[in-house]
Amino acid sequence: MDNSYRAQSIETLKKIFNDKSYSNIVINNDMKNIEPRYLSLYRKSVLGVIENQLFIDWVINEVSKTKTRKMELDVLVTLRLAVYQLFFLESSHENAVVNESVQYIKDKGNIKASKFVNAVLRNILRNRQQLLDKMNGLPLDEYLSVKYSYPIELVKKWEKQFGMDTVEEVLIANNAEAPLEIRVNTLKVSRDELIEIFEKKGIKAHKCRYAHKGLVLDNPFEIDKTEEYKNGLFSIQSESSMLTGQILNPKEGSFVVDVCAAPGGKTLNAAEIMNNKGKIVSRDVYSRKLSMIYNEAKRLGISIAEAEEYDATRFDEALEGKADYVIADVPCTGLGIIRRKPEIKYKNTDGDLNITEIQYKILENASKYLKPQGELLYSTCTTEKKENIQLIKKFLSNNTDFELCDISENIEECFTTAKNGYVEIYPHIHRMDGFFIAKIKRV
Repeated sequence: MDNSYRAQSIETLKKIFNDKSYSNIVINNDMKNIEPRYLSLYRKSVLGVIENQLFIDWVINEVSKTKTRKMELDVLVTLRLAVYQLFFLESSHENAVVNESVQYIKDKGNIKASKFVNAVLRNILRNRQQLLDKMNGLPLDEYLSVKYSYPIELVKKWEKQFGMDTVEEVLIANNAEAPLEIRVNTLKVSRDELIEIFEKKGIKAHKCRYAHKGLVLDNPFEIDKTEEYKNGLFSIQSESSMLTGQILNPKEGSFVVDVCAAPGGKTLNAAEIMNNKGKIVSRDVYSRKLSMIYNEAKRLGISIAEAEEYDATRFDEALEGKADYVIADVPCTGLGIIRRKPEIKYKNTDGDLNITEIQYKILENASKYLKPQGELLYSTCTTEKKENIQLIKKFLSNNTDFELCDISENIEECFTTAKNGYVEIYPHIHRMDGFFIAKIKRV
């Protein structure tokens, strides 16, 4: 294998670990440096290292006198990539993995460190089965933490939430590779028509289970480079996220306010559902993100979305009582999208004690923008109840002029809570990103 693939994988991982950047952003920026034949392997390897970091570090620390926390970054990341390949990539050739890793460190001019890398990896190869046996003998919580690379605190939290019998299934599902899902732009093409167009080009697409405008692509290689993408026939969006627009179901000619809009997927989905008739004020606190909304709207042929910089935690008197619909996709801990951003699971989700306060403030402000009988869509990409149904119930108890809406007509029957006005989506049950969606009405 060309060692340049390894070098770029290591450089990408160093950025993610050093800068605490989201993996998807760094990968998308760095993949231009990868030969097309290595792109799939590059992406799989980078995400695989992050996803399995605790497992990898446990293995390294079991055989190395110098522990991972004291290693130079070049050495640490090189070892992490190699261990991932040795344990998780069946196609990897052991000697090639070791030799390429050693050579990478030599090329950095560190001969001493290259000998250390060689010794650690050879030691791991000699003792691989004994290491796995030792892991299997760990206490249950520790075993689950190491095997699936989740902080033990999160394992215990999910044990309480989902039950001991289910927690391992939850961990596995959140580690699974997420499919590429797209939202058909019905302003330009029907779902069936796009399937036919793709089929002629050898792109395999099938309909999403729940999202009426959604497709899953089986072979999505560089789908954003296709003429169909450039011409605005579809957008890349997860099925769970698509369901927010489907559940809100705004009517043509409506006035919609999206209070936390960037990068604009939910705004533009709403515009498509409205047949590009009406008006959407699409706001975000970060001005640099507004161009993303403008650019996407232009690509899709949408003219009714107006992007504005505004902090959703501040109430805007100018909008009070004006909106037919409001979208409040609030900031959250993100525990529902670990399979797309595996670094999320290593964050201290209990550390941000203000997250529910921020969510509640945004919801409170957003609700005041509604006309009587107006409807608000509240959503998060987390499975934390305190950010979801518990927060909605708190809001309703404090605001008796609002009520949950029956959304069963907009979603499949298997979501039993839809009649009660909300859905809870879990990767281990629905094979989708973890999401919470609720719809409330001003009465």
